Amino acid sequence: MTDRIEQAELLVESGQATEALTLLQQILKDQPNLLRAHSLCAAALMIMNQPQAACVHLEAFVGRIDKFPNPVRARVGIAQRFANAGALDRADELLEQAQQLQPDDPAIIAKRADLLMRRKAWRDALALYSEALETLPEHPELLSSAGIAAQQSGDLAEAVDYYRRSLAGAPQQSLVHHNLMAALLRLGHANEALEQCDTWRRYSPCDIEAMSFHALLLAETGQNDEAAVWFDFDRLVHSYRIEAPAHYADLDNFNRALEDHVLGHPDLATPPEDHPTWHHPALKIGSQINAAKNGPVADLEALMEDAVGRYFAHTGDPGGHPFLEHRPKNYFITAWAAVLEGEGNQQPHIHMDGYLSGCYYITIPPEISADDNGSDGILKGGFEIGPPPEELNITANIARRTIKPSEGLMVLFPAYMYHGTIPFKSRERRICIAFDVIPEAA
Repeated sequence: MTDRIEQAELLVESGQATEALTLLQQILKDQPNLLRAHSLCAAALMIMNQPQAACVHLEAFVGRIDKFPNPVRARVGIAQRFANAGALDRADELLEQAQQLQPDDPAIIAKRADLLMRRKAWRDALALYSEALETLPEHPELLSSAGIAAQQSGDLAEAVDYYRRSLAGAPQQSLVHHNLMAALLRLGHANEALEQCDTWRRYSPCDIEAMSFHALLLAETGQNDEAAVWFDFDRLVHSYRIEAPAHYADLDNFNRALEDHVLGHPDLATPPEDHPTWHHPALKIGSQINAAKNGPVADLEALMEDAVGRYFAHTGDPGGHPFLEHRPKNYFITAWAAVLEGEGNQQPHIHMDGYLSGCYYITIPPEISADDNGSDGILKGGFEIGPPPEELNITANIARRTIKPSEGLMVLFPAYMYHGTIPFKSRERRICIAFDVIPEAA
């Protein structure tokens, strides 16, 4: 039996959930109360995206939970697994029992607050975080969570206080810096936000999001000359017309090979509706498009490498430029495909893991490439760099650069610059491969 259980565990760990489940069902026929088998069944079913079925196996623990050496810890652990499976009511029941057994345990109180956050019960969650903070008053993670609950409740001043206290204990938390920036901007305290951003950049000088906020806040506080250094499009944004690799008849032949590869990519799918940036019903994304080490995408990656070298040569000596001075010595490229089916747009966003961002245009509808596109002042389907999304509450007129896409065009720009696609409608697809130049140190 031990050998079969260990075999099932190895199958689960390697992601072979179906094979593990078949073996585990055989084990449970012989030993229906074997908790280790139920635990592994639940894990396998979660891998198979069957959370309700996983919960059936987790229930095997509930009736025997008081027989565990530490019933409180057991309740907390099983509650977490129920929560991961989306069974929030069951998770809260177990945490409530754990809290009754250990009423002053801040970890249990915080976990109950976490569940309330998932239900968007912000005020109730904040009350529990505040209770946990009575025992652990300077715990950075608790303070950050309390700040989020306060911010979501609309109490921005209270959120700012929590975030500042959290950063005092752990100053390199990028998410907390982001939330603090957002709260200060909503309050109209742009100068305070800029001061805080300076602190953020001292602790994390290469953080792309910190650079992005810094550039925007310089403009928001009226420091236009300083902001212009960050939005120097002539120096920092470059477009290249590529030539087809030698073994393709011409550029169109190369692009059609890329198109076939993209449209046949097994991961090409519409992002989920709750995705803050990528969801659009006409949009499909294919991740890790350059995982193959041969074929047209491998050829394109060689062209990307060449373009990056040309970019660095064009921008020249950093000369103390606050972005260029962090140019990575070693990097790798990650790429993904974006297919817009006849219409659509992408909201302004940045790529926080990269140093440079880029895109290569494979297929462009005639409505976008038409000579008269943009004659009315709106370049439909254009690639726009500069302005952030409205939810950042930046009121300054941020500099922008709009590029007209064309097949065979490759664009490179700093990852901290917000960018998006201007809405368009067409009878045909728009296909590009986007990529990031990621420092190896990251």
